[in-house]
Amino acid sequence: MAVMAAVWLAVPQGPAPGAAPVAAGRTAAGAAVAGPGAPEAPVAAAPSNAETVALGEPTAPGSALYTVALRSDDTGHSWSGTEKISFTNPGKVPISEFWIRLWGNGPTGCGDTPPERISALAGGRIAETTQNCTAYRLVLDAPLAPGARGEVGFTLAIDAPVRQDRFGVNGVDTYLGNALAVLAVKDENGWALPPYVNFGESYYSLAADYDVTLDHPARLQVPSSGTVAGEVSVAGDRLLTHVTAAKVRDFSWSAGAFQHDSVVTASGVTVDAYWPNSESDSRCRELMRYAADALDSYGKRFGAYPYPRFTIVFDEFGSAFDGMEYPNYVLSSAHEGAVAHEVAHQWWFGLVGDDQYRHPWLDEAFAEYSAEEFQGGATPAHGCDWIASDERMDASMEVFEKAGDPLYHDAVYHEGTCMLYDLEHTIGRDAMNRVLRGLVDRYGYGVVRPEDVRAMAAEVSGKDLAGFWARWRNTGE
Repeated sequence: MAVMAAVWLAVPQGPAPGAAPVAAGRTAAGAAVAGPGAPEAPVAAAPSNAETVALGEPTAPGSALYTVALRSDDTGHSWSGTEKISFTNPGKVPISEFWIRLWGNGPTGCGDTPPERISALAGGRIAETTQNCTAYRLVLDAPLAPGARGEVGFTLAIDAPVRQDRFGVNGVDTYLGNALAVLAVKDENGWALPPYVNFGESYYSLAADYDVTLDHPARLQVPSSGTVAGEVSVAGDRLLTHVTAAKVRDFSWSAGAFQHDSVVTASGVTVDAYWPNSESDSRCRELMRYAADALDSYGKRFGAYPYPRFTIVFDEFGSAFDGMEYPNYVLSSAHEGAVAHEVAHQWWFGLVGDDQYRHPWLDEAFAEYSAEEFQGGATPAHGCDWIASDERMDASMEVFEKAGDPLYHDAVYHEGTCMLYDLEHTIGRDAMNRVLRGLVDRYGYGVVRPEDVRAMAAEVSGKDLAGFWARWRNTGE
């Protein structure tokens, strides 16, 4: 996110769309696979038993496929239909239950009629809800045997609230960020069930495949994650838009009578841009080309963007945020800094995943550092002085929610960017490039942790960087 002023860590197998080899990540057994774009010097794979030793045997679903069919009302503000989640049991013991997240209920909680509701479950039942109706524990009708594939299905109803936000109705346009139910993650800390946060993010999900059909009025565009596989006109002046997305962490979309244009990057990626009439046509087209340049620039440095399409929706969200990242799809205000930051998130969060609640600096600091360098900065565009004596970069969103947005913004964005510039100056530009590519190659489509970043920097540079991380108040696990 650009801010104003369930499963074990397993990588689904098979190539991502538009990519030759699949990037390495954390598999259930820690095995590594080749990544897109070899680093300037090879980065060794983690030991094959690393994850087994650290995490034990998986006891949660893996290799998920989400199949969704939703129909909107005439405004695009409300949607209803079905969602099915198909998954495997990658472990050695039966799976009898797991958690899913329904993040749209986060800002308002349960209430009499929460914004998102699931019902009519098939294949399981709801045994428990928590975290203001954002977390649901599902118990399967029958335990899923090791190696087997199972499925749960349910009806899903969505009523986007009137709110300038990633999930809400902004004017007449609807933004459906994190609106679909997703599997929660189970890692070495157990089930990750953090609360929704009012700034920053709590999201933590693993790469999966999506097959989504959106039934909507023909006058409304539905920009989204993934690639449009087809559109069919149906009765009532409506369209069925079929979208597929492979190896992505989430699927989000918008609905509105947007303007639209597209451009193809030098590397062959289609950039689709959408904006409401309140935005300048010429400005949005200029920023569309800017986003295309950013995709190519980051691809040369980090490794190629591995999907055929990237979608950006320009709008203004007031004090809520300047931009919001999703796989293959972002929301952004109409200025270069927000665009550069959100495009960078396609690598830092989109490809290289992280627990955004426990380790918010991991994706935000890398995205902001990448954006500032893309915009030509050889040094940070702001001061590098901590604003509080007890401020720490390695704090979680639990700490930052209590401390407030200014401390979060300073530690994660400002000091995080300063730290990465300092790391580049400490180990050298060439080594920094190898660190960045190494992270994408090793953890692409997987999840990275702070200790992985520190280990990669030491491995590539050959330096003892313990003092460096301590100086930047970033030593926590």
